[in-house]
Amino acid sequence: MKDSSDSLASIIRESLYRATKRDIVLTPFSYYKIFVEVALEKGIDKAKLHQYLYGDSEVSSIEFEQLKKKVLEIATNIKDVTENVEKKLEKSSSEYESSIKNLDSYTDSVDKNIMNELERIKYINQSLKDELEAARHVLEKQKNAIENIKELSLRDQLTGLYLRRHMNEVLDDLLYNFKRYKKVFSVIMMDLDDFKAINDTYGHLAGDEVLKTVATILKRYTRQSDIPFRYGGDEFIVLLPETQLEDALVVAEKIRKKISSIKFKKNDLEFTCSVSLGVTQVKEGDSVESILERVDEALYKTKRTSKGEITVL
Repeated sequence: MKDSSDSLASIIRESLYRATKRDIVLTPFSYYKIFVEVALEKGIDKAKLHQYLYGDSEVSSIEFEQLKKKVLEIATNIKDVTENVEKKLEKSSSEYESSIKNLDSYTDSVDKNIMNELERIKYINQSLKDELEAARHVLEKQKNAIENIKELSLRDQLTGLYLRRHMNEVLDDLLYNFKRYKKVFSVIMMDLDDFKAINDTYGHLAGDEVLKTVATILKRYTRQSDIPFRYGGDEFIVLLPETQLEDALVVAEKIRKKISSIKFKKNDLEFTCSVSLGVTQVKEGDSVESILERVDEALYKTKRTSKGEITVL
């Protein structure tokens, strides 16, 4: 019977272990299912299993007490293991919570240090930004001042029109666009008739007023894209980008009529001033020099044959 007792104890021990491992509440029904499962796995036949379950086997009181003792030992061991596991879990949980608190404390300290450093960096960055903005403002003012100086150097002080040296740069650009993109342009050159006589008769201040008035007319009677220049003395040139010859001639006629219609005054004296004009359009093979020579020739022809009129070449 000892073997039978050992076998039964083994089944009970394994059944209790599985129930504990699977976290199963030990009701009679659940224990029965596990007990049968273990017994069948250990090769117990159905007759022997029936004896174990329903007490048909003959077991002496001594053997029964020994079996009971073994079952109690198994249960005690399971309880001890469970309690040890619970204690370890509680200890681990306590240590975890303590670690979390320490970590939080450390994190707070680190966060404060980081925040202080970030604030310092932010202050430095803001200071640099302010300095850069101030430097940018100064540079912008210097840039504008340089641009103004450059602009003033390109303009005539009396009339405010661009001077001859800037005209050559603009003509270069217009020629480039004509050669590459076939964008035509036209040129008007004009000269005030008998301007020397005006200076001699009415004085240079009166002559200056005539020049300023002519400059105003050139700005008013041309498009924003057109560029008038004071070519020298009492000579003026207007560059008309993307303008055919016939359209340039219309502009020239408006300028001619407007200038000749103005009555200038010097004290109680009144006088008028006519203007002679030459007009040309860019042609294939032209250069800056050839265009200026052709429009100058047209103006010279007007001055020689019919002052106050327009010649086209």
